Amino acid sequence: MKEKFTYKLNNHEYISNYLFKYIKENFNDLIPSNFDIDKYNDEILEEEYIKHKDYFNSMYDEIDDNIHLDKEQIKAILADEDYSLIIAGAGTGKTTTMAAKVKYLVDIKGIDPSKIVVMSYTKKATEELEKRIVVDFGIPALVTTFHSLGMMYIREIFKNRKCYVVDDTEKVKIFLDYIKEKVFPYKDKIKEILDAFEINKKYSDFTIGKHFIENYDKFDTYEEYFECYKKYKLNEVTDLKDEVSYMIDKRLNSDIPITIKGELVKSKGEAMIANFLFCNGIDYSYEKVYKDLMSENRTYKPDFTLELAGEEVYIEYFGLSNYEDNKFEMNRYNNIRRIKENYHKIHHTKFIKLDYERGENIIDTLSIKLKEFGFKLKPKSNEEIYYAILDSNPVAPIFRYEEFLYKLIEMIKSSPKRKQYKQVIYDYLDKLDTDKKELYSIQFKYINEFYLYYQKRLFGETDYGFDFSDMIYYANLYINKINLSNRLQFKYLIIDEYQDISQDRYELAKNVVNKNNSKVVAVGDDWQAIFAFAGSKIKYIYNFEKYFKGSKLLNITRTYRNSQELINYSGNFIMKNDDQIKKQLISSKNINNPIRFVMFDEGDEYQVLKSLILNIHEKNPNHKILILGRYNETIKKCYDDPDLIDSIDTKLEFVGYEDIEIDAMTIHKSKGLTSDEVIVIGLNQSFPNSEKIKFWMEYIFKQHMESESIPFAEERRLFYVALTRTKNYVFLLVNKNPKLRSPFVNEIFETIKEVDSAN
Repeated sequence: MKEKFTYKLNNHEYISNYLFKYIKENFNDLIPSNFDIDKYNDEILEEEYIKHKDYFNSMYDEIDDNIHLDKEQIKAILADEDYSLIIAGAGTGKTTTMAAKVKYLVDIKGIDPSKIVVMSYTKKATEELEKRIVVDFGIPALVTTFHSLGMMYIREIFKNRKCYVVDDTEKVKIFLDYIKEKVFPYKDKIKEILDAFEINKKYSDFTIGKHFIENYDKFDTYEEYFECYKKYKLNEVTDLKDEVSYMIDKRLNSDIPITIKGELVKSKGEAMIANFLFCNGIDYSYEKVYKDLMSENRTYKPDFTLELAGEEVYIEYFGLSNYEDNKFEMNRYNNIRRIKENYHKIHHTKFIKLDYERGENIIDTLSIKLKEFGFKLKPKSNEEIYYAILDSNPVAPIFRYEEFLYKLIEMIKSSPKRKQYKQVIYDYLDKLDTDKKELYSIQFKYINEFYLYYQKRLFGETDYGFDFSDMIYYANLYINKINLSNRLQFKYLIIDEYQDISQDRYELAKNVVNKNNSKVVAVGDDWQAIFAFAGSKIKYIYNFEKYFKGSKLLNITRTYRNSQELINYSGNFIMKNDDQIKKQLISSKNINNPIRFVMFDEGDEYQVLKSLILNIHEKNPNHKILILGRYNETIKKCYDDPDLIDSIDTKLEFVGYEDIEIDAMTIHKSKGLTSDEVIVIGLNQSFPNSEKIKFWMEYIFKQHMESESIPFAEERRLFYVALTRTKNYVFLLVNKNPKLRSPFVNEIFETIKEVDSAN
């Protein structure tokens, strides 16, 4: 370290904060008198900026000529810190900066791409980063979610076992087997379970259907009971056509669309195609691996594989293109389509391509294509479809019990108390009065029985199954006890959305760093930390230096999305919380009154919403509109209006105005998105009730939100996210009755007046 510091100082090279602090603490005499590390590094960065300015200015020329890195972004990229946190405000080009950092490391610093890992939280976020880094720049760095990275380490740790990911389908199967083997044959046991939980059901999500309670003791096997249940459900239906339609729509519009046959698919469009095939008597396989390999020995899985007279027919659904305003993204999207089209052309296959476009009915197109190939459509009856839906969910009569058990198991397995969960519960029970202790002990007996059964099923003699909670847990548990192969040794960790990091993710990152002596570049925005309910801990960004000693805080503050006026209003609003990291965002865009309050009378919110949509469209026909709500229920209420139709994915269609492009979603789902105009609805709703009564075990293992200097700090950040999704205006639909408004409505109104008077 001494030699490294002396070399860098003598050669006028960037000195990291970590190295400087180490030398200061241990070899202070090596530091020249009156030496200012920040001033020294600023001079280095200015020199490096001038030296590489042309390189950075042309970096995105062949990808998107609208992207230009600013000086702040370039200096953040050039900073050669051991541990750095780049605070990237809303719309400042976070993804652009991260991708440019990776390219700079490879091109200029000579880092092997395989030694760089880029981590984010969701598949969608990693796909976006992968497009920039791997596809656009052609750099084969590893871009992955935390859980996928954890699974890579798990496969290394348990390399003598077949390791697989446990999905929801497998979890349902395990629960069903448990009921068939360990519960249903023992009627006294069922009675004890019902007595123990039903008496307590008001405190939990637990409940078992009335039909099961009244009929379970009449059958020897669960299979026999379920046949009875299906007939009962069919007889219960008054309008079978409406019921089938309702059940299909419910599955189509769930977070992960589900087909009639119970398959979990990638999009609503795929579910619609699968359902059409099934309802018309056409057998299909979903994502069946194609017999031949594509280029670079990649396997190919067409969306649907059909069979006609011994010959296979393939269907590809290219989905909804969101790239119409970005010709480079649109070109790439079309290129992917062309590759698949050419592949089928070369192999002389029978191939149906479906590509969603506004106003097009993909099912009509599919029907025509199938008939052209010679398929005969044989529509199934509503009764057949209804039975198929029931058959695809064999735990339906007791699904609340399944949800209840898995929810508690997930809480236990995600908790820092996981290893000693039994002792934690026994300690809790010992403090209770006799009656409660007896009841809770019976409840825990059956919860634990299933937990142990589930775990035993996951870890067999040769195969090891890992669910969502396991992927990071076991990686953290064993990573420091094994020798890693070369492919899992990294020199750089680039961490996306760092404000959302949880304890287990932080520990995984820290373990990777310690194991490899890696450098860390974390990128995030504490103003947009909105996932505490899912385990995120804002302390890791507030106190970054505490967790990565000798780190450096960097900023990129020029936003390319919002107007300066909106930045000032929303920034003043978010900084009512003194804990937030102070920063001043800058924009070259100016818009007067970017936050608009649109009033409505009680009961008229959605009528006013429709009028507002038409008003926006009349003024700017090409502008996309994003409707945001705090809760899923708020968005779903839109579709109670006959003029507003829930379309593919997050699309909303306005009957008679199909040319208006509208998305509708919760604020949480909008994170990272941008739209020309934003409308926020449901602002008459209060904050979530944190005092909602829950099952007693939830209090023991729940993720505790950190205390901050202001009440409802996370809700404040969520409102900030809603305000900053727009390129132009954000419209707040506000109840005329002040008593029926979110407290933030009045506060942002006062904030606007404060900012305007100060200016």
